[in-house]
Amino acid sequence: MYKGINKRLCNFLIEIFELTDEQLAAIDYQIPMTQEIYDSVLDRCMELGTAADDLFYRMLLEYPDFLSVYAQKIEDEVNEKYADIDIPESSPEELDDGWEDLCRRIREKYGEDAI
Repeated sequence: MYKGINKRLCNFLIEIFELTDEQLAAIDYQIPMTQEIYDSVLDRCMELGTAADDLFYRMLLEYPDFLSVYAQKIEDEVNEKYADIDIPESSPEELDDGWEDLCRRIREKYGEDAI
């Protein structure tokens, strides 16, 4: 019982003290989520590390369209920064396997109805 309460309290404190007012308003549905806010929340989650995992996964699940744009931005930055390195393309099967593995891990952590 206390473990769940402590985790929810930790998540609450992270959101209150580590996010801007605009980010907090967007994740609480008080203002519309934009790509810019979404990107800034994911960036902040990555800065905070594992303490922000719940918020990070929630953002991934709730905003798949923003996730696609965010992922493309990262891919473009990597391609620009490492233009001289040839990164092999993943096959459709490898991409499907990776997606299924991500979904499995999310279900293990958050339950079967999570995704």
